[in-house]
Amino acid sequence: MNGFGEVAGRADPLQRGLISHCYRMLGSITEAVEVAGGSATYEAATRECLERAGTRPLPTDLAAASDDPEGELHQRSEVLWLEPFPDELADGNLVDLALIAALQRLPADERAAVILHDLEQWSPDRITGLLGPVDLPQARANLRPERGHQVHQPELLSRYQAAFEQYDVPTIVTFFADDAIWEMPPFTSWFRGARNIGRLISTHCPAKGPGDQVLIPIKANRQPAFAVYMRDPIDNIHRAFQIQVLTLTAAGIIHAIAFST
Repeated sequence: MNGFGEVAGRADPLQRGLISHCYRMLGSITEAVEVAGGSATYEAATRECLERAGTRPLPTDLAAASDDPEGELHQRSEVLWLEPFPDELADGNLVDLALIAALQRLPADERAAVILHDLEQWSPDRITGLLGPVDLPQARANLRPERGHQVHQPELLSRYQAAFEQYDVPTIVTFFADDAIWEMPPFTSWFRGARNIGRLISTHCPAKGPGDQVLIPIKANRQPAFAVYMRDPIDNIHRAFQIQVLTLTAAGIIHAIAFST
């Protein structure tokens, strides 16, 4: 996501708004920047997004939770997965991952109608003029983001970072709620429960001990996140490995999405 810093540096408020709007439509920061760069208005950007719009899922959209954290992880590289969004390009409206994932489940015209009405404050008549007839109340009823009450816990995040960098799996597990979810596109396998998350990390994480991982705090989708760098055992250099985007409640971390870089 650091590659979008130059775009953020030259983006004015209108451009940020267009990029954020296109991201809500497409679920892809790469495509959002591309479409917004060739569009001067929300009408033009929305039309282009409707031409491109498909469905970008998360692993939780495709299969049931796995009950075998030590087993083989199934990967689908051909799927166009939902992508995280850098905060430096965000406008003032919602971009949290639960909302974006829920929007991706709607048909493209319903998705556009909800975004334009609820977030961009367009009137129903203006929306109809662009999209044609859309049942907005039904579209809104179909939108079911799985959002809990997020809380700000900087101390927990600091201890989480330290535990990962020490590769202290028993401590890592304590930061997750009992029914927490861990998913990591492009792997379709995902896991529910703090104990299963610990078993997964112990089995499949490339780290072997303290110092193998470095976590850099960042923000993505207006949520706490970490850029994870993993030590290459051959040349001893830490290289980009994951972006972990976390959802925190009073019970602890309830959702972690580890996007491969």
